[in-house]
Amino acid sequence: MAIDMRAAWNRISPGYQAQHQISVDAAHYGPFMPSEAELRLLGHVAGRRILELGCGGGQCSVAFARQGALAAGIDLSDEQIAFARRLAEEQGAAVAFEQGDAAELDRFAAASFDIVFSAYALHYVLAIEQCLAGVSRVLVPGGLFVFSLDHPMREVFWDEEADENSLIAARSYWQRGAMEWQWSGGGPAMRSFHRTIGDWVDLLHAAGLQVQRILEPEPQLDRAERISWADSYDLEMVRLIPQMVIFVARNVNGRRATVATDYR
Repeated sequence: MAIDMRAAWNRISPGYQAQHQISVDAAHYGPFMPSEAELRLLGHVAGRRILELGCGGGQCSVAFARQGALAAGIDLSDEQIAFARRLAEEQGAAVAFEQGDAAELDRFAAASFDIVFSAYALHYVLAIEQCLAGVSRVLVPGGLFVFSLDHPMREVFWDEEADENSLIAARSYWQRGAMEWQWSGGGPAMRSFHRTIGDWVDLLHAAGLQVQRILEPEPQLDRAERISWADSYDLEMVRLIPQMVIFVARNVNGRRATVATDYR
């Protein structure tokens, strides 16, 4: 199936932003998850140069800018970037937002960021080796890379034929590659890519990014955002199966390991 992710997110953006009303008080990591204000994975960001990959509506980048960071964001969707620019203006936040592919970071100078951040975006990236090499290039030596993803175990319980979640495993954890699905509520066709936790560790290592922590936060089902995500998540599944994983890595001076990977 031919899937145009840029067009799909352009179509989704107005409804998505209206429904979820994501806060700009602190960077978020995903539905039901503790925020950066709680996890403190980035430390103090004032004066730090931060690039957000797959920034969507820009809420995290705006939060960083409000805390004194020099923030920039890139997203594939024109509509998401337009929303992000309006949001930054409304908040009085100076953020450099650009439309573009997270795998194509050549527009940014080498060693131009102290932190690269991404929330729930990198599982959409096909050319992940190119993306991570770009992250390593734009980070200063010792720079921090923090990103969250759908937990790959959650994807084991996604039934592509039925286009729904189930508490019965529907695919092998080791069945790597593209997953095609429809956005909730009759939205457009979407595509993401399944990679195991071990795959991500190897991919980061090969890009010169040394993993320091892997977090699997327990979902907080009392959060107000529970209501806005009711159409997308089965709460019984959320209680039983990890929904999200967060990686914290450092750029180890641009060195490249020799781990061969093919996890597209």
